[in-house]
This record gives sequence, structure tokens and C-alpha cells, in this order.
Amino acid sequence: MTNHVEYFQLEELVDPQTFEKFGDDAWWFLDPNAVAMLVALREAFGALTINDWLWGGHFTESGFRHPQSTTGATLSQHKFGRGFDVKSKHFTPVQMQAFILANRERFPLITTMENAKHTETWLHFDTRMRIETSIVIFDLIKE
Repeated sequence: MTNHVEYFQLEELVDPQTFEKFGDDAWWFLDPNAVAMLVALREAFGALTINDWLWGGHFTESGFRHPQSTTGATLSQHKFGRGFDVKSKHFTPVQMQAFILANRERFPLITTMENAKHTETWLHFDTRMRIETSIVIFDLIKE
């Protein structure tokens, strides 16, 4: 596999520690369903930022998080390659969430989102296995 998928480079999707250790093999840690939904989100909203550390930015853990990361929950979906925090310059997290919920057919693999009313600059989504057929919105994950 190359170091990019349509619209995204691998470095945008994983933390620097994982990329440094595994290089292009870091694709191993990403859920294909989540990557497909990243592409669908990019097609719906235009340019999105996940991690920007490659270009000197400060986002390093908005995609796959190294298992030893202390950011977020111990069993965060980010640590399984199924959770991503996307940021847009043109849409608020609330606007993106409302669009996703109103256009469920365009995002069939998104199963869970953090309540965008409680996130300032990002929209968290993930593709964890769920029994529910609707997207579950959570306010806070307790460990």
C-alpha cells in the first residue's frame, strides 16, 4: 500500500511515534471502515484536518493513538484505529454532526459520535461494533 489513501496521507492518520516505528506498515493499525468514512467525510465537507504534526502542527493524536498514550480513555477507539477527530475550517462540529445524522446513507459505517455540543473544534466519530442500527451519540465515556 502507498503512504496515502484518497485525500489523506498516512501521517495524518497515525501518531508520530507509530509512524516512526512502523512507517508504511502503520496502515496495519487502521480500520478500513473508518478510513472509508474519512473519505466520505472529506467528500462531504472538503478539506479536513486530523493530525498535522508532519507539517509542524500540534495535532498528533486525533487519529490512531499509540497503545501507551495517556490521551483519552484507556480503551479509546483511537487505540484500535476506529476513532478519529476531524476538524474543518468551514463547518462547525455541530454542523457536521447534524449533516451526518440527516444523511445516514452517506455514512453507513459510522456507528458512534461524541456529542458535538461538547467539543469545541473537532468531531469525534468511530466505527466500533454496535448492535444499534442508528448512530449512538455519547457525552462522556467512563472507564
